[in-house]
Amino acid sequence: MSSSNTAVIAVDLYNDFCHPEGKLYPLLKTSIDQSNTMEHLHTVLTAARSVNIPVIYANHRQVVEGDFLGWKREMNVSHQRIAKNKVFEEGSFGVEIYKGLEPVTSNGDICASRHWNSSAFHNTDLDYILRQRGIENVILVGFVANTCLEATARYAYELGYNITMISDATAGFSTEQKDAATNLIWPLFANRVLTTDEWVATLKGKKE
Repeated sequence: MSSSNTAVIAVDLYNDFCHPEGKLYPLLKTSIDQSNTMEHLHTVLTAARSVNIPVIYANHRQVVEGDFLGWKREMNVSHQRIAKNKVFEEGSFGVEIYKGLEPVTSNGDICASRHWNSSAFHNTDLDYILRQRGIENVILVGFVANTCLEATARYAYELGYNITMISDATAGFSTEQKDAATNLIWPLFANRVLTTDEWVATLKGKKE
């Protein structure tokens, strides 16, 4: 796997998920603590940049007043939760990228257009960005293990990307949900499911 055709896709590294003051953090805290998620996310991004692998940020839509007015179809569970709890509000602390995990433009990092639902590919420019850069291999990290991260990986699978998922650089709304995703579900479609340490070890000698 060459670093020249590889990218990390970092899904929803918003404060609302990552920061102790984030609106969804309390639901993820146990899983984050168990996996040491925040340290592993930092390790993955740092290691990727050390061999010039770009990080593509795939963030959820930032909600503004009126977003859900006039909808004729029933809002899904995720949209209902977002609307009720005012999660991912535009301009809020919650939609800032967690400190220390921000994009580094000199590395070629970029933010794709934002996704409304779970998959960071659907109705966004993520696939276009990857193809324009000649990316064939994607490394997936971020939130949440069995929702947006998994949906994004499944879409990447359908598009023909070579997929590596990092099992301890994510978290779930419960440890049971996260473990079910990483141990049972991800191996059904991902080319590789690795820990952070295992993935970093594959980078040795690849600095270009």
